[in-house]
Amino acid sequence: MKRRMTKISVWLLSIVMLLASITGCSPQAEKEKTVIKILYSYPFKQVKALVESVYEDLELQVEIHPYASEQLRRLEKGIGPDLVLAPQLDTDLVQQYLLDLSDTQASTAYDGTIMNATMLEGKTYLIPLPGVYSGYVVNETLFDQAGLPLPTTNEELVTSLITLKEMGLGIGEDNINFSIMSDFNNTIGLFYVGCMVPDFLGTVAGVNWLADFNHKQATFTGVWESSFDLSDSLIEAGLMDPAAIARQRNTILCRQRLSKGTLAAAFGDSALYYECVSGNQQEVGAGTAEAYTYKMLPLFSDEGNEPWFLFSPTALMGVNRSISQEKQEACKRILDLLSTPEGQTALMEDLGAGISCLRAADQTQQAIPDSVKPYVESGYIYNVLFPGKTVEYLGGYVRNIMNDQCTVEQALRAIDQFYYEGTDESAYDFSIVGNMEQDLLLENFNVRRQETALGNFVADCVAAASQTPLAVVNGGGIRASFYQGVVYGGDLAVVCPFDNEILVVEMDGQTLWSMLENSVSTCNQEFPGGRFLQTAGMQYTFDSRKPVGSRLISVTLNEGKELDRSAYYQVALTDYMLGSRTYAEGNGDGYTMLNLYDENVPQGNVKLVKETGLTYRDAMKLYFETRGSTAVNAQLEGRITDLALTE
Repeated sequence: MKRRMTKISVWLLSIVMLLASITGCSPQAEKEKTVIKILYSYPFKQVKALVESVYEDLELQVEIHPYASEQLRRLEKGIGPDLVLAPQLDTDLVQQYLLDLSDTQASTAYDGTIMNATMLEGKTYLIPLPGVYSGYVVNETLFDQAGLPLPTTNEELVTSLITLKEMGLGIGEDNINFSIMSDFNNTIGLFYVGCMVPDFLGTVAGVNWLADFNHKQATFTGVWESSFDLSDSLIEAGLMDPAAIARQRNTILCRQRLSKGTLAAAFGDSALYYECVSGNQQEVGAGTAEAYTYKMLPLFSDEGNEPWFLFSPTALMGVNRSISQEKQEACKRILDLLSTPEGQTALMEDLGAGISCLRAADQTQQAIPDSVKPYVESGYIYNVLFPGKTVEYLGGYVRNIMNDQCTVEQALRAIDQFYYEGTDESAYDFSIVGNMEQDLLLENFNVRRQETALGNFVADCVAAASQTPLAVVNGGGIRASFYQGVVYGGDLAVVCPFDNEILVVEMDGQTLWSMLENSVSTCNQEFPGGRFLQTAGMQYTFDSRKPVGSRLISVTLNEGKELDRSAYYQVALTDYMLGSRTYAEGNGDGYTMLNLYDENVPQGNVKLVKETGLTYRDAMKLYFETRGSTAVNAQLEGRITDLALTE
C-alpha cells in the first residue's frame, strides 16, 4: 500500500510539473518599463544611468536635438516629449502644455528667488537645471604675451583686443578675435542683458525698471538702445563678425578656437571656461597648440560702477500634461530624483559644469572658476530673471539687426509689442502654403547621417525649382520637421532658415564623386557635421566604417547609369557650398572642390550655369504651389545606402 501511494505521488508530481511547463508557471515575465522621453541638445548619459538604476521600472530615452524651437512645435502637434526643457520661462508654454508641479518635493527644493521668478499665478510648473555664470572667457596667456593687463572697462576691452589683433595674437582665418557664444538666441540675449547690468540693471533705477516691466509698465524702447554700444564698437573695429551672429556664416566655434589660441576672448559661461581648459590640454597633448591659461572676467561698467557676472539656470524642466497619468507620475519621480544632490551631480556631469540651484547645495564644491568666487562672495552676481521669453526674443532680434533686416529701434519696438501683446510685426507666418500627408521628422541628426523622407522632399523641391535633374541639399541646412496636415509659411522658415542661394553648376563626374565623398566624412560622429548630402536624381552607397576619404562605393543616376567620372553633369546646390561665405572656420563644410568664390582657396572644377535667386524656402513654397490642394507624400526611396547599417 505504501509503495502504491509513493507511485501515485510520483505520478501526481510529474503531472504537476508537466502542467507547469505547459502553462508557463515559470518565473513571472518582467514587467514592461515605462518609457519617458526627453528632447534636448545634450545626451544626458549620467542622468539616464541614475534614473534607470534607482527606478528599475523606468526607461529614459533622450533624443539629441540642438534646436529648441522643435520642442514647442512637437508639443503643438501633440507628439511632444514627456519631460519638457525650455531655456527660459515661456508663459504660453506653461499655460498650454505643462503640468502643475506644486505638489512635488522638487517644487520646494530650490532657491526661493529663482523659483518665485518661474511661478505662474502662485503655481510651480518648472524646476531649474544647474546654472552657469556668464561673463567673458579670455585667453590670459595672450594678454601676457602682448604685455597687456586684463581689461576692467569696455573701452579697455576693445582697445586691448585691437592691440592683440595688430600683433597677430588670438585671431583665426576670419581675422577676428572676439565672439559671442551664439548657438542659441537665449545666449545672445544674455550678452545684451549683461551689457546693461553694471550701469543700469544693477542700480536702483534698473531694479525699478524691471519691476515695472514685470507689471507691463515699462518698455525696452527708449532704455535699451545703449546695450548695443559695445557690440557696435567691436564690429566697427573688425573684432567681431556680425555675419556669424546673424547665421549668414557658420557659428564661431568659441571652445575650439579659444583652446587653440585663435580667439582671444568670448562672451560665454563657466561651462565654456572649463571646456577651454580641458580642450587646450588635449590640443597641447596632440601638439596642435601651446599651453594657455584662461580667466573669466565680469561685465564691465563705463561709469565707474562695480562689474557683475550673470547667473541663470541652464534650462528649466517641466512635465507634459497631455501624457498619461502613469507617465506623469513617473516624470514627477524623475524630477524629485534630479532635485537631490545625486541628481544634481549627474546633471552637472552631463552639462559639463554647473552650479546647483538647490536650497541646501554646498557651493564650495561646485565648479565655480576662481576669478568668479570673489563676486559670488560680494554679491555682485546678477540673476537673470526676466519675464516670458524676452531674453530669448532679444537674442533672436539681434540676429536680424546683424543681418541688416531691421534697426535697433525697430527691434526694441517689436520686443515690446511681443511682450505686451504676444505678437509683433514679423510674427510667425500663418499663411497656408500646402499640406503634408505624414510627418517628416528631423530626429537624432538623421538628415546628417542617412537618407530621410524630409531630405528627399527638400532635395526634390530644389531640383524642381532649378529645373535641374540632379540636386543636393546639405543636411545642416535643414533645422526642423514638417508635420502631418497644414503647412504654413512660418514652417518653411523654421525648417530651412538660411538665406543661401540655389545655383546650378556644371562639374565633371570626378568632382561629383569627391563632393559625395566629403558628404559622408562626418556622418558617424556623435554630433555629425552638416555636410551630409540629401539627394535628388542620384543614388549613392557608402560604408561609414571605412576610413574618411575612402567611404564612397558607388554612384548611380536615376536612369540607372553609373556615374561617369569623365562626363559632365549639371547639379543644383547652394552658394554656401561653393564658398560664398569662404571656407574659413569650417564654412562651406569642406566643399573646396566646388570653390567658385573664395579667393584664398584654389578654384574648383566647376562652372556656373545659372543663378536662381531662390533659397530652400522659396523652392519648397514653389513645390507646394504646383501641388495645389494635394498633400505631399515624401518617402524613403533607397537614394542613400550606408552598408554599415545594412550588414
